[in-house]
Amino acid sequence: MSKALLATDASEHSLRAARTLGEMARRDPELQVTIMHVVPLPEVLNPAAAAGAPLTLPVQLDEYLHTRVQDVLDKTVQATGLPADRVRTIHVVGAQGEAILTEARQGGYDLLVMGRRGLSPLKELFLGSVSQAVLHGTPCPMLIVP
Repeated sequence: MSKALLATDASEHSLRAARTLGEMARRDPELQVTIMHVVPLPEVLNPAAAAGAPLTLPVQLDEYLHTRVQDVLDKTVQATGLPADRVRTIHVVGAQGEAILTEARQGGYDLLVMGRRGLSPLKELFLGSVSQAVLHGTPCPMLIVP
């Protein structure tokens, strides 16, 4: 195994997944770790985005998101216990399951790692968890950490 993708929202479950992947990476120094955070913005913030137009954000929202995203990624990198130079971080704005699957396909990962549930138990109750959606479409083996 050479490349692993960890999807995170900095929930306790995803941080547990980060610790698990960190342990795996310490045993295999060749393992390249990518941590991905998907910012799920509702289409009501920018209806044009639903039609495929580029997403443009007010400056204040953009600054808030940048700070929030960096916080999520920093917490997750710290949870892996790996030095920063062993971890690549990325983030995108969009539908969580779809964005994770796109990255998994395009990035040629050998393993996809996620926590069992994220920050939104109510959404999970009605729509199913992101990890379940990703599991059904993943192009590579997937480890769901409880």
